[in-house]
Amino acid sequence: MDVQNGTAVSPTLKGGVEISAPSDRPGAAGTAIPNTFWVDRYYSPKTWFITTNTTWTVCRSGCAYKNPLDAWNAALNADFLNGAILTISIGDGIYNLDNQFFTNVTKTEHVHIVGDTAAPDKVVLNFTKTKGNNLGGFAAYNGGKIGLINGMTIQAPTDGTGALASTDRYGRHVWNSQSYGAGIAAYGAGSNIVVGSRVVIHGLYYSMVADNNGGIDAPQGGVAMSLAGDVNAMARGGGVIVCTPCSATDASDYTHPDITLGSNYDAERGGSLYIDGSTGSKSLITGVVGLTGGHIWAHHVTLTGSLIPASGQGAWITGNSSAEFTGCNISGYNIGVNATNGGYASVDTCNIHRNIQGGIVADGGRVTGASAIITDNTTYGIQALHQGSVVMFGTYAGMRANGTNFSAQPAGVEHRSGSAYTASSIDVQ
Repeated sequence: MDVQNGTAVSPTLKGGVEISAPSDRPGAAGTAIPNTFWVDRYYSPKTWFITTNTTWTVCRSGCAYKNPLDAWNAALNADFLNGAILTISIGDGIYNLDNQFFTNVTKTEHVHIVGDTAAPDKVVLNFTKTKGNNLGGFAAYNGGKIGLINGMTIQAPTDGTGALASTDRYGRHVWNSQSYGAGIAAYGAGSNIVVGSRVVIHGLYYSMVADNNGGIDAPQGGVAMSLAGDVNAMARGGGVIVCTPCSATDASDYTHPDITLGSNYDAERGGSLYIDGSTGSKSLITGVVGLTGGHIWAHHVTLTGSLIPASGQGAWITGNSSAEFTGCNISGYNIGVNATNGGYASVDTCNIHRNIQGGIVADGGRVTGASAIITDNTTYGIQALHQGSVVMFGTYAGMRANGTNFSAQPAGVEHRSGSAYTASSIDVQ
């Protein structure tokens, strides 16, 4: 090369040529230069790219995997490009699983876990380690996502070796300690699980839980939840569950008889439920409960009685929670709709009938509505106490065969403390 005044003029540089198909691992003896794709594909930590829609099969023999968890764990090591979806297709059979499907990464939103959508009872995921481990079925934590769960039964053993310890002669469930997992759980901000319309959940302490701003989305409904402890479907701590419509039955925890639990649907600590058209039955405490600022949208729900006949509450809305029950049908409880301690319930066009203490009770809460039918309630059609308030329009004509249509507590003085309280009110037109 010529140099004039410190400047290279027309330099020609020659060097090595990269080999496109190297055979040696980086750091090994040899002169080959590994290309970037080779490093990404083979160098630890091992991963691979899924660039088009792909299906991995799971079955007893002849498939890519025999165990659904093995397929799931492999999916956790994949990366997804171009919006590609990986479907883990599970063949008919009972699969005994010793762990849960867990994710805390967003990329698993590209993974669909699908069994038999025509017959979800033919693909059974039996989670055998739910006793004493607080494990469940599917769990997305701290921003983790699952793209779809559909076509399967999610269950735990009910012979005492799972979360459930036993059931007494009244149908009340006793649960093993530290066995409080959920069939499907989304915990933490950004965590989200999509659930298809052909899913059965049975025998776990919670059927579904969305907690601490997590979300569970079943917009096509069809999720059938049964045999739970505290709650079938619970949205807590800003969590959101959409299940329109779903079914929930047989929820009770009688492990400690002085602290009993059991609700079909629960929104608490700012959680939200959207459960239009859903059904609930056989709850020990309540069909639908809103606690401490929970929010419930429950048009056309049907709640058909407690686990112990004529006990419990169809809807219990308390602690500044709110619920809208337009078009509901509630029967077979001690109280049909109970708004307490600042709770608010709207009951437009509801049919509230065949309850014991009252069809509607406002015990320090407020109930409003229009065109409701309130019939055949043994003691009261509507009761208000502890400054409770009920305002109903177009409803009086639909009140019949109640023990007494109305009971409102008047103003008075508390006989021990001498404190005065104002009257409760009922305005029915």
